Amino acid sequence: MYHNVFGTRNQIRFDTAADYYEFLGYLAKDDGTTKLVWEHNDEQGAWAEEGRIQFYVMPPATLHARINHTSGVGNIVSRVNCNAFVEHIAQHHHFIINGSQDIARIRVSIPAGHIADFDRGLAL
Repeated sequence: MYHNVFGTRNQIRFDTAADYYEFLGYLAKDDGTTKLVWEHNDEQGAWAEEGRIQFYVMPPATLHARINHTSGVGNIVSRVNCNAFVEHIAQHHHFIINGSQDIARIRVSIPAGHIADFDRGLAL
């Protein structure tokens, strides 16, 4: 289920559906470059929980998603706070928050016409 803009500040944007499915492939590869997390920051005095994508390496320039990165901490190079996107891909594409991704399970949620885009993201 493709959407082109996520977040109240447009933290994640896609020009085309192909770019969206490519990014899903990049996140699905579960090779230590990214991690999806749900942080309960509200328990530490922050105003709300946050769904985040943590990047342990900067994504390659060939990745077509337009991402507003914020500073990382420790071994996290950067991160994107975007509850809407994290919830969306968990609900519609079987991504696992705070766990390892199951590429086969995610792949069944990808339209046949975008499997090549998804696979391109897996290869990045």
